[in-house]
Amino acid sequence: MARFSPHFSRQRSPPLHAAAAVATATTAHIHGLVALLLKHQAERRPLLQIHSQLVAHQVFDRRPTPWHALLKAYSRGPFPQEALHLFRDAHRHAADDTYAFMFAFGACAGLTWPRAGAQLHGLVVREGFEFHAYVHTALINVYLVCGCLADARMVFDEMPVKNAVSWNVMIIGFAGRGEFEYARLLFEWMPCRNVVSWTGMIDGYTRSSRHVEAVDLFRCMMAEGVNPSEITVLAVVPAITSIGRILLGEALHGFCEKMGLLVLDVRVGNSLIDLYAKIGSIQNSLKVFNEMMDRRNLVSWTSIISGFAMHGLSTEAVELFAEMRRAGITPNRITFLSVLNACSHGGLVEQGVAFFKSMVYEYAINPEIKHFGCIIDMLGRAGRLCEAEQVISGLPMEVNSVVWRTLLGCCSKYGEVEMGERAMKKMLEIETESGGDFVVVSNMLTEHGRFSDAERARKLVDGRNAVKEAHVLNGKCSTALPLTGPEFMGKSSFFFSIVIIKAMKKLHGHLIVSGLYSCQYAMSKILRFYAVLQPDLVSAHKVYGQIEAPTTYLFNIILRGLTQSNAPEDAIAFYKKARGEGMVPDNLTFPFVVKACGRINALKEGKQMHNHVLKYGLLSDIFISNSLIHLYAACGDLYCARSVFDEMLVVDVVSWNSLICGYSQYNRLKEVLTLFKLMHDGGVKADKITMVKVVSACTRLADWSMADCLVRYIEDYCIEVDVYLGNTLIDYYGRRGQLQSAEKVFFNMKDRNAVTLNTMITAYSKGGNLVSARKLFEEIPNKDLIAWSSMISGYSQASQFSDALELFRQMQRAQVKPDAIVIASVVSACGHLGALDLGSTKEALQVFKEMKEKDTLSWNSIILGLANNGGEEDALNVFRAMLAEGFRPNGVTFLGVLIACANAELVEEGLDYFDSMKSVHNMEPRMRHYGCVVDLLGRAGQLEKALRFIAEMPVVPDPVVYRILLGACKTHGDLATAEVVTKKLNELDAGNSGNYTLLSNTYASADRWSDAMGVRQWMEDTRVRKSPACSVIDC
Repeated sequence: MARFSPHFSRQRSPPLHAAAAVATATTAHIHGLVALLLKHQAERRPLLQIHSQLVAHQVFDRRPTPWHALLKAYSRGPFPQEALHLFRDAHRHAADDTYAFMFAFGACAGLTWPRAGAQLHGLVVREGFEFHAYVHTALINVYLVCGCLADARMVFDEMPVKNAVSWNVMIIGFAGRGEFEYARLLFEWMPCRNVVSWTGMIDGYTRSSRHVEAVDLFRCMMAEGVNPSEITVLAVVPAITSIGRILLGEALHGFCEKMGLLVLDVRVGNSLIDLYAKIGSIQNSLKVFNEMMDRRNLVSWTSIISGFAMHGLSTEAVELFAEMRRAGITPNRITFLSVLNACSHGGLVEQGVAFFKSMVYEYAINPEIKHFGCIIDMLGRAGRLCEAEQVISGLPMEVNSVVWRTLLGCCSKYGEVEMGERAMKKMLEIETESGGDFVVVSNMLTEHGRFSDAERARKLVDGRNAVKEAHVLNGKCSTALPLTGPEFMGKSSFFFSIVIIKAMKKLHGHLIVSGLYSCQYAMSKILRFYAVLQPDLVSAHKVYGQIEAPTTYLFNIILRGLTQSNAPEDAIAFYKKARGEGMVPDNLTFPFVVKACGRINALKEGKQMHNHVLKYGLLSDIFISNSLIHLYAACGDLYCARSVFDEMLVVDVVSWNSLICGYSQYNRLKEVLTLFKLMHDGGVKADKITMVKVVSACTRLADWSMADCLVRYIEDYCIEVDVYLGNTLIDYYGRRGQLQSAEKVFFNMKDRNAVTLNTMITAYSKGGNLVSARKLFEEIPNKDLIAWSSMISGYSQASQFSDALELFRQMQRAQVKPDAIVIASVVSACGHLGALDLGSTKEALQVFKEMKEKDTLSWNSIILGLANNGGEEDALNVFRAMLAEGFRPNGVTFLGVLIACANAELVEEGLDYFDSMKSVHNMEPRMRHYGCVVDLLGRAGQLEKALRFIAEMPVVPDPVVYRILLGACKTHGDLATAEVVTKKLNELDAGNSGNYTLLSNTYASADRWSDAMGVRQWMEDTRVRKSPACSVIDC
């Protein structure tokens, strides 16, 4: 640590009025720095920064609190030597009181430096603190940790007054060092033994494998009426496991349920799972596991998976592993070791290899020799010995004898003598003490008739003075009971919720009756249960009201529950009330209350919280800053969100994701991609949440090159493809028509939801693979509107109109209400099948009328569908109804209306509607609207009026408008107008052969064959050719 010169604390004092002003201005900041010390005690750099800030504010001369806080942080962190350096400065400035000595002794114990402890001992005597009980106890602990037992006894004997802590430190220290006689003697002499004393002795016996004494002492503890704590249970469970006392284990389990220890500490449940599994009662292990519900952690899952593997129930262990991953629990190397062991014993080779690859590539866990040993054992048991030997030869670490012994056992099973001899030679290079390996080789040689070689192997056992060791037989436990059906897979979560609630209420009542409700630690567990685990906020408020002078920690518990409830506004009100009563928020308070503001889009209150964060100097907390970014993004204030982000000194992936999600939510898609590039340039690795947003942005922007880069990024950085990212990738591939890639993502997904299936159906439909789409559609048990819509639209777009209508009728029978997309598809299908099914259009219109919730999209869909499919009068009636119900039409609406008027040749009515676009609805017509009016006039034979209309257009007409009029000229045989229009088209689009083809056809319709042939000849001479696969209508 950088040394701090004495001048920092010896500067001249400022005038009194200036000192008062400085103290007032910096008090809040200093309090914030002191509060941050313990939070960051495990990190060297933040501690040094806080230390330097305290020195800069010249606080060490004015009060002892900063000395104590900093000493405590250093002594309990990973750098206790810094505490001793700081203590030297404190001693120099006369700040070495009893608290300072206690923390200094704690640092010596952490470093196991007996010499430094002895020096501090002398200093304690010199300063006159030798009879202070807490200082003396800390000194005893140093000597015990450092193994100086004689010095510890001497200091303990010299203590004039010994408290319970002193006795317990001595008992636990001597028991931990294996000095049980003296520890037990102290235990018997102790005037008032408590649960810590009993637990220390029991734990010492257990750690020294004196399991019978541990269990006997636990029985004595219960007989004397001392209730064990959760730590006692954790200490005695390994002893019970070792001696296999299942009845005692069940009795301990019952006691833990009665006292609520299973709810208070998840470690108790984990230890019971392991206990039952190791003493042969896997059913009880599973029962405890199922009762834990939402309190399960990684250890819980690993213990139950290991238990199933231990009992040879490999399939069930693999299923539990998959369930654990679906629950969002990330496995560690021990979990993988358990599941690999299960695959090995169950012969699940391919699954085991897949798990091993997942461990390495998906979870980036470097395999240890134990993991490779499981793979070798798994391959060997399956008879794939050559592959097992290849794995050993390619190991990136030193191979121990256990690995070769595993291969040797498999060689013995399958009679691979040569490979067994090779394995034996490798083992002889590593160790020579064990004779069991020679016996295995000898037996294997005997089975193959090589008796002389077998005899020679037997003699080597004697010649090398090797000792044959007893080994556990390979194979499954014959007493293991198979799991069958749901009776072993747990009962309903509702039932266990009731059981847990009753147990917690009993515990709550016990605390009240016994007078322990004043214990804030115990009541905090009750409060957390009511507020967070099994939300009952009425009971939570009652518990909170029973606690005298609740701390900020307790306030944060109930604030968290309110934030997660259906009424997050109550969290804001509760915060304001508590703050008005003097509660001082901390760094854990603001993430909860800011999240509550974000849930209800309370931007004003959120900005107030931002001001409070600044006031308390907590903006440097990354969790608070991330919550503020999320708040502003959720409320649409992206400027403030970006400002908070830019002010952060350190940003993580959550910070980037919060900002990216905000921009994505408000369709700022180009900014989403820009932020991702900045994130990548900043060296922050994206996660699956990031990739969902950026891939979706690329898909919506049709930026396929960037999307391809993102797909490679996902593969290169081994980002987990969960259900959300998988859905996004399927949608991306579906829009590009890359069905094989979409299928690959779909079939590789571990979890799927309704969105996954619907997205894949849409991809199949757009890609024209309606057979696969329908097959997947039929596999959906509860089809939602999107599934029906995707399938019906797919049939309609593929011109399979009969199938579309049939599926629509099935949808009606399933009582699923259609939306605008379904209506448009059905109306289109009805129009194409009108001659065969005249009632279908009316049927679709009736369904539209029965829709409870309509929007502009649904109105437009039905109007366009009717207008294009022979229902012109119905389309105009629907438009009038749309206006009557207060919906505002848009450009698409008028496009449908004008098409209906053109098809029905309602010229005056159509012109009125066109004029109303600007005069009534303040809407500027677009080129397609002008084209509809030209078509309206052309169909009615008013060609000159159509030509004048084009000439008076406020915008330059495009070739399509003239081409519409030219088609009308052909229909009505107006050669003069056709020639004028063709001349205009030659000026705008001279290379389009459709113009000349229409003019030639117009001449032919009027029997002017010479002119028609002249146009055709001119086209050949000028090499104007008709575009391939393009009809005159398309032109």
